[in-house]
Amino acid sequence: MRLKTLVAPLLAAVAISTFVSTTLVVQVQAQQVQPVESVQGVLGNALRLTAQNFHIYTSGTLRFVFTVDDPTLLKNLFSNPNSVVRVSLGSMVVGGEKEVRELISTPSRFIAIDTLDFSLNNLRKRADQQIEISASTTDLKVDTQRIKFGNPGIYPVRIEVLINNVVQADVTSFVNRASTIKNIDPMPVNVVVVLDSSNTLQLDGSHIVDDQTREKFSKLIALLESDGPLISVQISGQAIDGLSKSKNPKDQALLVQLIAALGTTTLVESTYVQFDPSSARQSDHDKDFKSLLDLGKKTLQALSPKNTITNNVWIAKTPLDQDGLDLLAESGYDSILMLPNSSKSLGVFENTARPYRLVSGTKTLSLHVVDPSYVAQISDLNNNSFVDASAIAAQLLAQRNKIESDGGTPSLRWIVLTSQDGSVVNSDLLHEVLLILKRVPLQISIQTLKNISMPRQDAFKPTLRPANSTLFVDRIKDLDLLRTDLDKLKSSIGENSEQWAKWNERLLALSSENLSASDFADFIGQTRGELKALRTAVTLQEGTTFTLGSRESQLRLDLQNSSEQDMDVQVRVVSPKLRFTKSAAIIRVPANGSSELVVDVVALSNGLFPVEIRIFTADGLSQLGKKVEVSARVNAIAGLGQVVSGVALLLLVTWWVAHIRRKYRKQISKNHPVLRSKP
Repeated sequence: MRLKTLVAPLLAAVAISTFVSTTLVVQVQAQQVQPVESVQGVLGNALRLTAQNFHIYTSGTLRFVFTVDDPTLLKNLFSNPNSVVRVSLGSMVVGGEKEVRELISTPSRFIAIDTLDFSLNNLRKRADQQIEISASTTDLKVDTQRIKFGNPGIYPVRIEVLINNVVQADVTSFVNRASTIKNIDPMPVNVVVVLDSSNTLQLDGSHIVDDQTREKFSKLIALLESDGPLISVQISGQAIDGLSKSKNPKDQALLVQLIAALGTTTLVESTYVQFDPSSARQSDHDKDFKSLLDLGKKTLQALSPKNTITNNVWIAKTPLDQDGLDLLAESGYDSILMLPNSSKSLGVFENTARPYRLVSGTKTLSLHVVDPSYVAQISDLNNNSFVDASAIAAQLLAQRNKIESDGGTPSLRWIVLTSQDGSVVNSDLLHEVLLILKRVPLQISIQTLKNISMPRQDAFKPTLRPANSTLFVDRIKDLDLLRTDLDKLKSSIGENSEQWAKWNERLLALSSENLSASDFADFIGQTRGELKALRTAVTLQEGTTFTLGSRESQLRLDLQNSSEQDMDVQVRVVSPKLRFTKSAAIIRVPANGSSELVVDVVALSNGLFPVEIRIFTADGLSQLGKKVEVSARVNAIAGLGQVVSGVALLLLVTWWVAHIRRKYRKQISKNHPVLRSKP
């Protein structure tokens, strides 16, 4: 059945692209996104569109390639002389992206304004069993079958197969009737990829990349290899290190491919692990946030040295409140991009493409929000890359046209395409979307985050809701306590040691919000066990008795180290009957070895005395293990006793001499003549 005819001079720019299908959404709330059933699923038919040109200019040809998957139906179509393929054009979309979604979810909304029938007997059946039809769209009146469009815009197109005028199967697609006017205002569209990994670090220090993370890298590489310059990418330092330190040959191969693919893309900085700025500010961990930010940037830069890292855009993955915004502003950010989970802090809003702004003190930051409707489509694994790419493209162009028709400025809006978590779900789908969009630069401008729009003072300012930091605060307390206890050993175990390298890597993993509760508990327990073993590694045999044979002597202490680390320790010796030349001494005890510490001592008295020995960290601030008690037997009379005996003998001799002299004098007095005369 033919309603219109014309043929014409072809201006045309024809782009292969796609139909609309399945898993689109009608919700535009930040919190709730419900995918819509696919058109094919609703109709339960066997007609499947495999190719189509999406953009039609003043003159052009609509070309469709489709298959009929039901063999019986396909046979009947070509055997029945009353079989036709009908192409119907619907009314131009004027209600923006919402109307496109409604046409997909509710096929009865489609109302044909022009139709064109093709007899199956006149159609070419290709070797691969696909059917191809072409319909002219020129505005010039000639005696040729044609479909007539009205003004430039998005139009729904329906393809039906009929037998005896009864529809057997159908499918709905969209076409962009493009304009060649040069002063059209293009709308910026961004494709953003965020790749975080689950924890790869194991308790033994090795790294294992799970299959899910490996698949994320594979899909990212596939997208970058085809569309690298059009993509903005953020990869966490933890994910990069996990891939580079993995011993699995698959991961090493992926790393080589990733480095090559990143050459032309826009890289966006992030913290080394996911570390919420709102929670960091509320728990006074600004310094840790900035350190992780610096480490993340260095890790990303080391992966791709030639890329310039975009450092003024924060991609928020978790809800952001004013505390977090203040920290980001102080850290040099002037734009915020909220992924779906983060935008929950804004509450319900109607238009994610409108200009937003946030304020921190005297600084204004631009705010961009990912539209959850596109998120649902890009995140659906069941989406057919060809079919659903044109659905997304139709919505974007209809949205741009609606903004313009309502008196707005499309170039001031900022559309971000990404998945629920930011990763690449279907690289083919995103490639097809970009393939369509980059062929209409007058309407769509594909941008990256390095040229994100700056804040506008007249933009709408939403209110940020307070973020819940309970889990973060509980974890960070345990982590801070562990870090404090580990730091006490820094003077005894060098910071460049293998042990500290393991601990520092583990502390980074413990800082991540993505770390599971079980892994967190395991890492804390393992580290505390290692810490305890090291604090008790250097020992001295208790109960030892030292014999001091002179007043000035030496204690020889044999220190044993049972750990795998060389340790510098401070030894303090105390006794009430001994005086030590030095009250403390520092000595290095080799790993799994021993060292002898010689202590000069002066005995104050003779006897068996207790001696207390305490081992501390090298700085003397923290005691290692328990005190050790030994004994010192002082036999100082072996030297000092001779002196005392000599003095005693001298005193005895002196007494005897004095005694003899007195006795002699008495005897002399008795025999003196004067004393003997009588009175």
